[in-house]
Amino acid sequence: MALSSSIQAYGQIRHTLGLGQSPSPSASPLSPNNNTKKEIILNFYDDDKSQVVNAKPILDKYRFKVTFFIVCNWAGKEDIQQPRMTWQDIGELHKEGHDIESHSMNHKRLNKLSYTELNYEVGQSKQCLADHGVNATVFSPPHSAGWNNATDVITIAKYYYLSIGGFTTGLMHLHCDGEKRGTIQADCRTFYENGTLTHTNRYDIKEITHNGMDNALSHNDTMIFQKFVELVNSQTEFNNQPDGIMRSIPIIGYHDIDNNRLPDSTDVSLFAAEMKYLYDNGFKVLTMSDLRYNQSGKYLYVNDSNNDSNYVETNLTTTKRLSGLTDT
Repeated sequence: MALSSSIQAYGQIRHTLGLGQSPSPSASPLSPNNNTKKEIILNFYDDDKSQVVNAKPILDKYRFKVTFFIVCNWAGKEDIQQPRMTWQDIGELHKEGHDIESHSMNHKRLNKLSYTELNYEVGQSKQCLADHGVNATVFSPPHSAGWNNATDVITIAKYYYLSIGGFTTGLMHLHCDGEKRGTIQADCRTFYENGTLTHTNRYDIKEITHNGMDNALSHNDTMIFQKFVELVNSQTEFNNQPDGIMRSIPIIGYHDIDNNRLPDSTDVSLFAAEMKYLYDNGFKVLTMSDLRYNQSGKYLYVNDSNNDSNYVETNLTTTKRLSGLTDT
């Protein structure tokens, strides 16, 4: 569906579904409280060439900086059906201020690997990016596999400050207290006192997969756009407080930005409409490297400045704490 048709039909769909008046793409749907936080993190996966060909010009238009999770051994891969970014592409993204992070060496499921293979996929990918001038501090396990495996989490913690973990259909709550599955957490500690992994933590940051919406709604751009708008505005309930503290944030992951209507595809016009909506409504687009972990309070927070005195924890400290299952 064309971009103009998608936006025009949006209000009609909301009325039909009883959702009330549609916000205009140029008018803020949030309350006038000046302390309201309207922020979002956008992630891109698998080195897909369409991200620099189709998505980057749109991101550049609005001066948005995002996170690209790189599979090292896929960079520069010659594949007509699935072309990948070159290291030159990745270097340009890094030079222009985009966040470059690790998505393993070969895109293997971590929970299916031997320890040697696991350490290679996780640790060597950090070294690979370092060899190309990038200090990766965030990891994302392929297929979200391994987030609930203690060995995988401890290995990731040896090399990285944070990690994207499992999928969600809603917001990432920065105190890890928003999930309603089993034991309700009160903070983002990695392990419970009995040594088992928590459901959400700094190595299991929850993300929404945009392709989940694309496929569930059969690439109907109007319906997906509606879902996107409702999702990014759902943070208002948690962040529209007098203290201005960011408590929850939508984190959305993309793959191909093209018009092929494949399982990993998001239509170009839809992506353009979503980015325009964020810009017109004053959302601040952040990267994964803007997230921090407060060790004493055991919660995640958004670093809104370039000089963050709390960001001093080293990988060595992280490794020692997690190896002893003492992340409390």
